[in-house]
Amino acid sequence: MLTFISDKFLALLKENQLDTFEKVWNHQVDWFEEPNERRGGWSGVGRIVLTQADGTMIGGYLKRQDNHCRTSWLHPFKGVPTFQREFEMMRYLARQGVCAPEVMLFGRNPVGDLKTTLLTKELAGFKPLENLTEELFNTHRPSLSVQRPIIKAVALLARQLHAAKVQHRSFYPKHLFVNMSDAQLPQVAVIDLEKSRINHVGILRSIIDLSVLNRHAKYWSRTRRMSFYLQYLGLKRLTPFAKWLCRRIVKRSNRVKRK
Repeated sequence: MLTFISDKFLALLKENQLDTFEKVWNHQVDWFEEPNERRGGWSGVGRIVLTQADGTMIGGYLKRQDNHCRTSWLHPFKGVPTFQREFEMMRYLARQGVCAPEVMLFGRNPVGDLKTTLLTKELAGFKPLENLTEELFNTHRPSLSVQRPIIKAVALLARQLHAAKVQHRSFYPKHLFVNMSDAQLPQVAVIDLEKSRINHVGILRSIIDLSVLNRHAKYWSRTRRMSFYLQYLGLKRLTPFAKWLCRRIVKRSNRVKRK
């Protein structure tokens, strides 16, 4: 597949002259993140605004890269573009019902080189968990009634992701986006899926991803972390296995901290 265009966004992309690889590749955009250059290739992200038929605007993130690949056991030498891997993972998560950015368009240069584009719909109304937590604690210490729904929503997203056999491999609070439109029932989406992969070993999915979250979940007290693990495991109280798992997560978190 050289180009994928979502049926849901096809009319919108045509209206904005962004319905082919060439148009997307040549579209002028200000970098949201400065291009990352390595091994003779580069990769960058920019934000764009598209005009809908009724005149309202919709935001999107346009990713472009050239010769920016990652190897895998299926592609051990040449590798595949990292945005292609992210596109495939986003499509897989959509089928699994895991909340992640919607793909509007994915394209590979039809002439056969490694120029790649990925256009996704902006997560309107969402904030990174990292920013949301800092905002809450910088103004006051939020009550349990405020914290509990957020922790529960993040835990359920992690459980859903791992139930789909996906290991994120970069499960930082900045990659978990929270929508607080309903404070008692927040919605959580996961982003930055370039490094994600299918891992059939459930214990490894949990230990590796959750040790990253545990290490970087600023302001979470020990009680809140315990609440997270109970929600993630679907338990009312810790079992011997759950205690072992928590110890492994904390041990890995602390081991990485000391490096």
